[in-house]
Amino acid sequence: MALRLCSSLLFAGFCLALPSTYLSNSTNICPQLEVALGNASIISPTETNYLSLSTENWSATAWKRPSCIARPSCTADLQRLVRHLTRKNIPFAIRSGGHSPSPFAANIDNGVLIDMSSFNQTIYHPHRKVATVGAGGKWLGVYNELDRYNVTVVGGRVVDVGVGGLILGCGLSYLSDLYGLTCDNVVNFEMVLADGSLTNANANHNQDLFKAMKGGANNFGIVTTFTLKTYAINQVWGGIKFYSLEQLPALFAAMQEYQSKPKKDLYANLMLQAFTTNASVGAVLNMVYLKPVVNASAFAPFYSIPTTGDTTKIQSLTQMMSGQQVPPLPRWDWFATSFRPTESIYQKIADIVTKAPELATIQSTAGGSLAIGVQPINTNLIRIGNAQGGNSLGLKNVNQTWFVLDAGWISSEADTMIHNATRALNTRIREASKAEGVYEPYEFMNDASWDQDVINTYGVEGKRNMRQVQRKYDPNMVFQKLVSGGWKLPKDDYGGYGY
Repeated sequence: MALRLCSSLLFAGFCLALPSTYLSNSTNICPQLEVALGNASIISPTETNYLSLSTENWSATAWKRPSCIARPSCTADLQRLVRHLTRKNIPFAIRSGGHSPSPFAANIDNGVLIDMSSFNQTIYHPHRKVATVGAGGKWLGVYNELDRYNVTVVGGRVVDVGVGGLILGCGLSYLSDLYGLTCDNVVNFEMVLADGSLTNANANHNQDLFKAMKGGANNFGIVTTFTLKTYAINQVWGGIKFYSLEQLPALFAAMQEYQSKPKKDLYANLMLQAFTTNASVGAVLNMVYLKPVVNASAFAPFYSIPTTGDTTKIQSLTQMMSGQQVPPLPRWDWFATSFRPTESIYQKIADIVTKAPELATIQSTAGGSLAIGVQPINTNLIRIGNAQGGNSLGLKNVNQTWFVLDAGWISSEADTMIHNATRALNTRIREASKAEGVYEPYEFMNDASWDQDVINTYGVEGKRNMRQVQRKYDPNMVFQKLVSGGWKLPKDDYGGYGY
C-alpha cells in the first residue's frame, strides 16, 4: 500500500536506452522537472532553502552541490521523476535521512538529489501486526507513533537516523538478537524501479528481488515504503553506564564473557563504545533488557566494573534510545570490520586502539576524535535471517563482533589525513584478527567507510544472486551508472557492460 497518494497522471512508458556518454551538466533538466512536478517540488540553487536542504546530511563530509533538489510528494511524482532522469540520462542520488557520512551515498554534485522526506508516515495495522513505514522518515517518528499502541519494530538504535538507509544497509537493532536484523523483519518493499514502474517485493511476489534488497543498498530501485513486523515491547530496563578509559581491558574481558555464554539471554542487548582519544569521556555501555527487569543476570560480567555514571532504569525503549548522545563534531568517517570474539583478540584490540601511532595523527587536527564500537552478534540473529527467506549478506552461523571505528573532526582540510589514519587503524585490527584465526570477512554497510568494498564481502553466492537480480530488474544499470554513490555491486562482476 502506498503511503503517499496523488492524482497526477503518469507519463506513458517508454523503452529505456542509455547512451554511451552521460550528460555532463544536469542543470538543464531542472526547469523540465519543474514543469513535470511543479515548482514547489524542485528546489534550485537560487532559492532560499536550497543551502539548508543541500547541507541537511548529518555529516558535513556529505554536503554537496546538486544541480537541484527534487522533493516528490507522492509515489506518482517519484515515478515521473525517475522516468525523466533515466530518459535524459541524468545522474542522481537518493536521500532518506542522510545520516551516512559517505560523501555521495545520499548527496551529489552536478546531478539531482531526490529528497524522500515527504515519505514519512507510519501506519500501524494491528490485525496484521505490521506497520507500513515511509522510507523518508526517521526512527524517532516511527517509534513515537507505535508507542501509542505499545508496540515497536526492529529499527535503528539512534533515533535521528533515517529509515531507508538503515534498512537497506541491513540494520542492527537492540531487538536483533531476539528478532533478527531490520532487513529480515521487512514483510514488503514497495519500490520504484529504473523504468519508473511501481512494484512490490515480498515472500510471494518478486522473491528474488525481496532477498536481494536485504543488504542491497541503492542498487535496485527507490523504496517508498517498508512493511515491518511489530512486536509488543514498550517498557524495558536500560540506559548507559559510564566508565573511565582505564577500565577498557576489563570491559573487553566482560564482553568476551557475555558473548561466550552457551545459551545467551536474547532479551539482553548492548553496545560498548570507548573514546580512546578522550580520557575525559572514557567508555560508555549502552545496554537494554527488553523487559522491565532490573539488573538482569545476562549483564552480570559488567556489574563488578566500577562506573563513573549510570542512567539505567525502567523506561520505554524509545526513551532509552533517545538518551544516547553523539559528540557535536561536524565531520565523520566510519570503518567496519568483523571477527569472532576471543579473549586474545580483545586484548590485542585494546592495545591497538589505545597505543597505535594513528591516534596521534587523528588528535593532531582540530577536534580530532576517535570512538570505537563493539557490537556483539548472536547466532540467533543469523538463524532468523535464514528462516525468513535469507538475505544478501552471506553471514556465517557463528557468534561474532561487528566492530566500528568512528572518527570525528572539524576542518575539511583534514579529510584525507583522518580517512587514511582511520583506515590504517582498521587494517591493524583486521590483520590482528586474521593472525588470531578469528577474522570474519563481512563488513557491516551501516558502519562502513565510502571506499570499503562492502558487497564484495557478502560472498560468491550473494554477489551472484544480486547480479542476476540487477540484470532482471535494472538491465540498463541505471542504479549502477546514474546512481553512482553508495556501496555498489562489485565492478569485476559487470561483465560486458563495463563502466
